[in-house]
Amino acid sequence: MTEKEIIGGVSVVVAMAGQGSYLWLVLRRAVKPHIFSWIIWGLLGLIGAAAQYAADAGPGSWSVALSSIVCIFIAIAGFYHGERSITRGDWVCFVLLLSAIPVWLLTKNPMWAAVIVSAIDAGAFYPTFRKAWRRPHDEGISAFGTYALQMVVAFAALDNYTVTTTAYPVTLFVMNAAMAVLLLYRRRQVPV
Repeated sequence: MTEKEIIGGVSVVVAMAGQGSYLWLVLRRAVKPHIFSWIIWGLLGLIGAAAQYAADAGPGSWSVALSSIVCIFIAIAGFYHGERSITRGDWVCFVLLLSAIPVWLLTKNPMWAAVIVSAIDAGAFYPTFRKAWRRPHDEGISAFGTYALQMVVAFAALDNYTVTTTAYPVTLFVMNAAMAVLLLYRRRQVPV
């Protein structure tokens, strides 16, 4: 087993800890995911992992692939136990982001696919940011912090460092860290 494979394995463990705990909180109804964000994150995670795989990312893509599958399960659980207040802006964001997926399909260049997927994934945070701003106690700070940590470990496990292999994990790190900071900030302002 190589050093990169060990680091990739650690990123998978971190992914399961973060997303497994978030899924558990959803099932216990302690958090209420915004289904639109999680559907997009699941779909795009699969696309991002495929782009990384095509660019020989190696073990650095393992946790992205696994996370995308768990995101789909969270979206399904969110359908039953998630956010019920879906705004017109959420719908606009959702439709725009989904309509960008065919652009990725038409893109034969893995680098542009990774850039497009990263931009769409960042946009998918809008419904969850909006909800978290209004009701910060309906989201799990530790899960988003763990997701950010997962991307740091996954980044370290990459075999190749190119725009194609790094755009997605860097975007996920930034957006998840921003969500964790937003939740910390808003929880201090909004009582339970």
